[in-house]
Amino acid sequence: MAINKDSVNFCDKNKNLDISVVGEFGDLEIVEETCDSDDAGSAGANTISTFAKPAASPPVFGTVSVSNSENVHFGNNTYFQGPVTIKQIIQSKSGIENASYNKTDDEISKPPLYKEGTFDTGSDGFSIKTWQKITISAILFVVASTCGIIFGLQKMPDGNEDDAASEQGELLIAPDHLRIVSRMEWLAQPETGPLDKLRLPAPWVIISHTATAFCYSQSSCVYNVRLVQSFHVESRGWYDIGYNYLVGGEGSAYYGRGWDYMGAHTLGYNKYSIGIAFIGTFTKEAPTQKQLDACKKLIKRGVALGKIAKDYKLFAHRQLTSTESPGEKLFEILQEWPHFVKDVNLTNILPNY
Repeated sequence: MAINKDSVNFCDKNKNLDISVVGEFGDLEIVEETCDSDDAGSAGANTISTFAKPAASPPVFGTVSVSNSENVHFGNNTYFQGPVTIKQIIQSKSGIENASYNKTDDEISKPPLYKEGTFDTGSDGFSIKTWQKITISAILFVVASTCGIIFGLQKMPDGNEDDAASEQGELLIAPDHLRIVSRMEWLAQPETGPLDKLRLPAPWVIISHTATAFCYSQSSCVYNVRLVQSFHVESRGWYDIGYNYLVGGEGSAYYGRGWDYMGAHTLGYNKYSIGIAFIGTFTKEAPTQKQLDACKKLIKRGVALGKIAKDYKLFAHRQLTSTESPGEKLFEILQEWPHFVKDVNLTNILPNY
């Protein structure tokens, strides 16, 4: 039996009784009971008994209430002899170096690992995650799209001005060629009712203007022709656009009712005439030369096809009804054309049908 003198004392101060564990034997503890004498003449401690008992299990504490106390401790105490150094070995996930942490050889040789979807600066721990990248990209896309739309709207050419932007879409038409834009090309509405046949060849040609914006490209002319048709059909209640043909500022002719059907442009004189309208308003501004040439070519073709009489009479709209059409500037030009009737005496020139 080995007896160790590393004893733990449990002293009952009320009875002056000391119980000491003086050794161990297997699973048994050797316990010695001693008692100090209270007599003045007695000195030292008296051994009462020495016996073996099972080793004590760790103390178990039940419900404990502590109040108004300091330095209270439950359980075993651990005492260290000599200097003790405690190091914190936790590394931050952001990659901040811990001065107290000593890296192993494996950690030093491996390159730093970055989580997928993050960008680490390695200095201040700032990182950009995937959802942040997507949000920033979306914002930049919206801003760029908005700026592009605003810039594009500022650069759109004015349909009423013959500027360089409109000239980029200029049509190249040969001097002797007449380009006629069909109803399908200008997206015409179908007729809403039957149209009356025109007696051919027509003895008169009546020139009007549409009193709309000018047009210098096919796209803007198509837009204006469709506006005129919508106005005639929906507001005036006519079956179709009122003119037989229209001519645009880019030099094309636009098919209205055509050669064979009576127009609705000059009340009382439609059955005698082919009605041709200049797209635009010509009270203060004259038509383009291309527009004038297109009208002349159209009349010439009508004569060649037998749709217009060879000795036709040319009128301005204002000569036959109370209107400003075709505008003062265009009216001045028409007076110089062949077949123009300057003195209108309907008794002598009105056809007999």
